[in-house]
Amino acid sequence: MNDSKMANNLKSSETRTTGMAYLLWCSTFVGVCGLHRFYAGKYITGALWLATGGLLGVGQFLDLLFIPGMVETKNLKTLKKQLNSGDFYQQFPQQQIVRNLETNPPKSDKQIILQLAKKNPEGISVVDAVIATDKPVDEMKQLLIDLYKQELLEMDNHPETGIIIYKIAG
Repeated sequence: MNDSKMANNLKSSETRTTGMAYLLWCSTFVGVCGLHRFYAGKYITGALWLATGGLLGVGQFLDLLFIPGMVETKNLKTLKKQLNSGDFYQQFPQQQIVRNLETNPPKSDKQIILQLAKKNPEGISVVDAVIATDKPVDEMKQLLIDLYKQELLEMDNHPETGIIIYKIAG
């Protein structure tokens, strides 16, 4: 993830936006310079801009080019502070996925096949098992045979096609 995307993951109350910085820059038109610098965390130069009229307007004008960088720098500093505190990781949806996996571990191929057979009492084929598990044909054939040997599935032939089907053992 690049720095600007990571900065977008900050808490919204702590994130600085370029639009707001430009809006504060517009306070120049009422005679107040440097507010955008305070907003971007540049307190010393903000005070200097406030006292000197944005370095007689020259610095204020040049800041139109520098505002995006100042805002990104402020957001990255905030991001670094959150990373160091450990608070940042609460923002990632991946953490929620990991928690879900811990409470609901992924199902084994056996579980998937047995549930599939339960949902389809007329029987399932090797192809059905391959599609459900996304595993190779040979692996699924062996697993279905193992489930048959464990007496969890019954083996039969489809009445119309004659292919081998597997049903929940009754």
